[in-house]
Amino acid sequence: MEKVKQYKFVILIAIIILGFAFYWFEWRPGKIRARCLTEGEFAAVPLEFTDNKRFEFIVNYYLQCVRRFGLEK
Repeated sequence: MEKVKQYKFVILIAIIILGFAFYWFEWRPGKIRARCLTEGEFAAVPLEFTDNKRFEFIVNYYLQCVRRFGLEK
């Protein structure tokens, strides 16, 4: 227990770094991808497409949106 008290600051910094890494590499990209997919589907609603053209439109919109947020090159 004495060692934990000595390294309390180091443990706190490690937890903060791991939390930030989880947010940056897991949570944030997932939210961005979900947002882009929703935006793509919403943008395709008023347009009259066949199913294949609608799918292509949504994919292109999704890729542009993901690139805009810096997830894909």
